[in-house]
Amino acid sequence: MSKFFKPKSILGLFLIAILAFSCSSDDNTDISIPPPGDDDPVATFDAELSVFEAGGDMREVTVSADGSTGMEITSKVSFQSETNMRRLYITEQINGGTPEPFQFTSQEVDEKPDGSLDLVGDDKKEFEFQINLPAPMAEGESIVYTFWATTGRGDFRDVTKRNAIDDTALGTITLNFGTPTMGNEGEIVEYSIELKAPLGDGSSQTFTSVYNGNLYRISEGEETAALWDFGYYYFGTTDLASLGSTANYPALFNFDTMTNTGENVSQLTGVPQEELNSFFIAPSTLDYDTVTDVEIDAIVTPTSERATGLAVGDVLEFEDAYGNKGVIKVETLTAGAGTNGVIGLAIKVKS
Repeated sequence: MSKFFKPKSILGLFLIAILAFSCSSDDNTDISIPPPGDDDPVATFDAELSVFEAGGDMREVTVSADGSTGMEITSKVSFQSETNMRRLYITEQINGGTPEPFQFTSQEVDEKPDGSLDLVGDDKKEFEFQINLPAPMAEGESIVYTFWATTGRGDFRDVTKRNAIDDTALGTITLNFGTPTMGNEGEIVEYSIELKAPLGDGSSQTFTSVYNGNLYRISEGEETAALWDFGYYYFGTTDLASLGSTANYPALFNFDTMTNTGENVSQLTGVPQEELNSFFIAPSTLDYDTVTDVEIDAIVTPTSERATGLAVGDVLEFEDAYGNKGVIKVETLTAGAGTNGVIGLAIKVKS
């Protein structure tokens, strides 16, 4: 299973041509790619990637981006499947680091809340589009772009989930500037977040993902719940300030009916229980401030999916459902289950 998890500053990215999947046509024909200029009726590309279920494709493309290509390269990406494709997932991996979602700024892109691209149309068995990809800017740098299509909501951390062709069907475009050094592989990433106690209307930012460091509201529901790793809650006189995995989060309320019927995340969001993430967490003796990658690697997968009775200064160690390990330190805490309830966490995670 692919392990994708961390947030990182991303280069300014943009789409330069009308994407085939932004068209609402329901037919099964390719949408032509605009030529690069009025004087050149035939488009040319630095990279042409194809992923076809029937074979005869080109799934791995490498381009020497030594500065002669400028700040970006032009590429054509084509997919063909016997099954209707609904979404396209694209990740960017810089210098051997963790793949993260490719971010578009073009308003022509129909982007889903989870960061995937919507393939509009009832019968989408093939599509192709032209896209500019930012290139490495210095000697020794490398960027790998990965593409795969799904039949529905997929997972940036798992290319097998609802893959429209098969579990291994993906395409990569690798841009190298000289000989890559891969200096970011296995690096420790650190960030700080604040999680709010859950509210009856689901509006509080209660959940987070160690994949991207984003915060999520329970009311965001089906579209993003599969991204959540753990959430905060303040409960009773025993658990008090606590963290719980999405799959093992306590059943608290039904914010649609505003009743205390005790529904879990699957019931609240409509996401099947088996698609919710487990997150294994336990108290730790590691020093958060000085922890090394060797110490993080040595973490034994905890058996619990909850950590309760937390106080400022507590350190926890964890492993997510994708094998990523790290430590968490409680930095701030305002006790309570209402609108003022909040916990501040510092997180270090290693891919």
